[in-house]
Amino acid sequence: MVVEEGDPILADACRALGLKVEGKAEMYRFGELNVTRVRRILANDLTPEPAPTPGKPPQLCVGCPHRKSFEVLRDANCIVTGDIGCYTLGVLPPFEALDTCVCMGASITTGLGLRKVLPEAEARRVVSVLGDSTFWHTGINGIVDMVYNKPETGHVVMILDNSITAMTGLQEHPGTGRKLDHTPAAGKLVIEDTVKAMGVDHVDVIDPLTEQDKLRTVLAERLASNDASVIIARRCCILAAVKVKSYEAAQSGEEKE
Repeated sequence: MVVEEGDPILADACRALGLKVEGKAEMYRFGELNVTRVRRILANDLTPEPAPTPGKPPQLCVGCPHRKSFEVLRDANCIVTGDIGCYTLGVLPPFEALDTCVCMGASITTGLGLRKVLPEAEARRVVSVLGDSTFWHTGINGIVDMVYNKPETGHVVMILDNSITAMTGLQEHPGTGRKLDHTPAAGKLVIEDTVKAMGVDHVDVIDPLTEQDKLRTVLAERLASNDASVIIARRCCILAAVKVKSYEAAQSGEEKE
């Protein structure tokens, strides 16, 4: 008896050796094997398989600040080069506001490439989007390129700063001021200070939840300029907010002592 996923490669090989082989029925040729399917195969159960439970597509959490940022990008009809993070879900309805996603740090350099090859009207629609954790991981390189090899139309980078590494389990990063065990680190890096020191022309820090109209206005202004611009949409992750407050309270108590 040979039970294998997909084509009967092993079963046919055994038959070629002159062995008597009992394989799975043709109806089980497609799809993955699991305990239920193997049990049905062994029992020679040829009745129709039950329909799978309808799946639910992933989506940004209710209350996620990224939702407001993607509303702004969608309504502005931007060409958005994305990155790796929970904000990658901005590609799905109801936002559908993400056009590319390659690897960590690629949002800025992909956007810069588009800025240089597209006609001016289209180039001015390009915005690179990445998160705060991704910025510290590999986004800094793209900022260097933006400042050093600035396109004629400039460029706009929007950093969705939710004060944590949300997608992979709420880990800390150099911008939180805490180590991986959530205890205070020796120092804290600040995104706006870093990009200003690197030579970015305009740096704006905006709360996308309470200042969405301001975010719309600033984005339009930066897209119309020929400068290197960074917009930091800062609002703590809804899942991490309570934990972050407890970490900050503990740190404040230690400093007072």
